This record gives sequence, C-alpha cells and structure tokens, in this order.
Amino acid sequence: MPRLSALLDAPAGEAQVELKFDRDEQGVSTMHGHYRIDVAMICQRCLEQVVLGLDAECDVGFVGSDEAAKNLPRHYEPVILDDEALDLHELIEDELLLALPAVPMHPMGTCQHPPGYEPDEAEPEEEAEKPNPFSVLAKLKRDT
Repeated sequence: MPRLSALLDAPAGEAQVELKFDRDEQGVSTMHGHYRIDVAMICQRCLEQVVLGLDAECDVGFVGSDEAAKNLPRHYEPVILDDEALDLHELIEDELLLALPAVPMHPMGTCQHPPGYEPDEAEPEEEAEKPNPFSVLAKLKRDT
C-alpha cells in the first residue's frame, strides 16, 4: 500500500480486513468492509511518534455507470465497474486513507514536550484594568 506508507512515520503492520459480498433487496451487488490497522504517524502537538488504531467500515455498491450510481441508496459508496478487474488492494487502501486523521495527535494531556521546548517560567502579569472605550459615548449622551 504505497500511498498509505508514504503518510506514515514507520511501516505499518498487517491490516485486518473483513469483506462480505452480497446482493441487496434491489439486486445491487454490494460489499461491506471492516478494516483494522495500527499506524505510526507524527503527533502534530509534540512532534513525536504516535501509534493510532484505525478502525473503519464501508458499504460499497457496485454499479456499471454514473447514472446507476445516482440511483444507489445513500448509504452505499458507489464504485463504478468498467471492463478492468477491480483492484481490492487499492479499494482497501482508499478506505484506510480516508480513515487517517487530518491532524494526528496523542490523546490530550499525554504529549511530551518537543525537543528544545522550555516552558516560560515567568508568572503571567495581571492585566491592568483598561478604560472602556465606550465611556466617551456615555459622557456625550449625558451632555445632550
């Protein structure tokens, strides 16, 4: 799965894939897929490796044309079949790519600080009370 591997920090292990092919009550050829894999990515909070468990499902309806795809029930993802053989590896890789988080991160509170990070030791200064910018308007209103 070269497209998936290109987005990972380390090679992924084996994906657990369960596919069930069937026909629904309308006679549409369908596939229900369940995918599970652990992937290593870079946490965008601390820039360290985070291992994420991807767990995805999909319901696919196989059709022969764009018109037939428009008529599929909404819960099916249409896959248009042409004269070429269906590449199941590519279809599974597509689903795993869709399951990747846009911004991979450790769970909140578990990140280590990035290398070179030094917390600010200074106490935050209390902000001086600022005058309300609308107080001038209140004064003008009283004068009229």
